[in-house]
Amino acid sequence: MPPTSELFEQLKHSVLKAGLCAMEHFGKDISIETKQDGSKVSAADFAVNKILHDELTLLNKDYAWLSEESPIEQNRLDASHIWIIDPIDGTNGFLSHKPDWTIVAALIKENSPVLAAVYNPVKQELYMAEKSKGAFLNDQPIQVSNTRKLENAHIISSKGHFNRSFLTEPKPANRSWKHSMAYRIALIASGTADATISLTPKNDWDIAAAHLIIEEAGGNIGTHKGEPLLYNKQEIRHRSVVATTNHLYKPIIKKTSAAISET
Repeated sequence: MPPTSELFEQLKHSVLKAGLCAMEHFGKDISIETKQDGSKVSAADFAVNKILHDELTLLNKDYAWLSEESPIEQNRLDASHIWIIDPIDGTNGFLSHKPDWTIVAALIKENSPVLAAVYNPVKQELYMAEKSKGAFLNDQPIQVSNTRKLENAHIISSKGHFNRSFLTEPKPANRSWKHSMAYRIALIASGTADATISLTPKNDWDIAAAHLIIEEAGGNIGTHKGEPLLYNKQEIRHRSVVATTNHLYKPIIKKTSAAISET
């Protein structure tokens, strides 16, 4: 059974409510802006962000807030807890009417996630986890697969990675792609796939929630060198992310570490 803490239940309620809002915009002609970094943001991102902010900040007014679609609060580094939010992770997928975007929320304490949700409203898949209490998909316990060999693995990653030597010898059995980074990691946590690799930078809000979900499901996550991922630091950007089953983590880290050192 999933946890029954008040925070867990409130987070579930909030992301489901946000999901209804997002689905009202999905597949429709909505306003889109281009941010300074060149990425797209839509009216749906802002609407979902407002719902999550209104809902989650009511739970404890002392908790700080960090969201992709909100100004960064200057006092966040001094807070005991902070909500880290991506209103729509995989905005390009959302805007192209693909079903692989998610709503992402994590509560961080002392630079590590303690409560998390990754919600795919199109597929009605709600992944949640609470520290030391397990990971769940639609209230059912989940765990990573038992895949032990890279040649048997299903890896969610860009096509470019599979053209590089570190993923051709041996070549994984299957490759797929999802726009949402958090969703990729959640799929590893549920045993649907076995690993995901991103050698491009990711922000706190891309991975914090899925980090807890995969760890509580028995998997591993870190940088391409196997370094730990910490959140709500001065620098919120991470060089790379590798998330895998327990058995595949060290073999893949060995490959990605070597591949980056060669570039």
